[in-house]
Amino acid sequence: MSLIAATAICIGYIDRCEAQTSSLTMYGSIDEGIGYVSNQNGGKAVVMGPIAVPDKFGFVGSEDLGGGLSAIFKLENGYFSNNGRFAISGYQFSRMAYVGLTSQQWGTLTLGRQWDLTNEVFTPNANGAVQFNNFMYHPDNIDNAAVTPLSNSIKYASPGYRGFSIRTMYSFSDANTALGRYIGAAVLYATGPLQLGAVYSDTNHRTYAFNTQLGYTSFMGQNLAGGASFVADNTRIIGVAGTYKLGDRWRIHGMIDQAHLQTRQDTETALTEELGVDYQASVANTVSLGGFHTEFAGKGYSTVGLANLYQLSKRTLAYAEVTFQKANGGALADLPSLSPSSNDHQLSLRIGLQHYF
Repeated sequence: MSLIAATAICIGYIDRCEAQTSSLTMYGSIDEGIGYVSNQNGGKAVVMGPIAVPDKFGFVGSEDLGGGLSAIFKLENGYFSNNGRFAISGYQFSRMAYVGLTSQQWGTLTLGRQWDLTNEVFTPNANGAVQFNNFMYHPDNIDNAAVTPLSNSIKYASPGYRGFSIRTMYSFSDANTALGRYIGAAVLYATGPLQLGAVYSDTNHRTYAFNTQLGYTSFMGQNLAGGASFVADNTRIIGVAGTYKLGDRWRIHGMIDQAHLQTRQDTETALTEELGVDYQASVANTVSLGGFHTEFAGKGYSTVGLANLYQLSKRTLAYAEVTFQKANGGALADLPSLSPSSNDHQLSLRIGLQHYF
């Protein structure tokens, strides 16, 4: 739904009348499907819920201030279609809530709750996003390749110059989530069939669900029994990602990144390498194959996914996907959004429907 209103403001005389335009758009998506998991906590399971793309709804708007300058805002929340609950309890707009100014000449400055810069570099090139498969994101989102919003943030995005643009971001400490300050910077390049990005981020007091997501009972000296979260004093992430289109039918995408977790007593590093290939078999049908390997704290996680995506219309997508993970080094396999397997492998089969509005 889009509402567009044009207003005329006259200052003093008719010949000094300026036209101003404002816009407001409501948008969102809903995903639902059914899947089979080979092993969750030691048993087979049938699961439902928004797994392909997180359910969301929001409002985005802008107002022309004249002279090439516009005011902008965005409010976006996540929810679960299988039960109707908000994605994060207590948040009205858990994904994004920001306001700012944008100019073609000077760039865009926004303030509020916004995505980490790693999302802007990694996510468009990630198998999880390209395959519409949340199970293809990396173990417990250590590298922030999946959606990672930050509150109390200031972000600047430069205008493009010969395909290049830069982005910087600073986030103050957030007492609600216990996150400390965040600093990030990214360089993006896009021209013709190629898009590339490089990013660096530094976050204090980041929490990880290593118990419920990876099955760890302790990590780096912290007791995680009973579902307690692991808290890293500092997390630094650096990585590059890109996509290259080969003609009208083929696309190759990938990334390599490193996440460095540090406490006062110890440090651990997660290294992730990912590659994916997409083939557009027809105007409506795309087949996507991809995989990644993550080495973390002496353990390894190798995941491969195959998806068939069929556009029933411009806004409605039917999909079928298979995802398999094999762990080593004593790790339990654990695809994102699922509970850990009782052994080193886990298989997911899923069919579903995604609709945008």
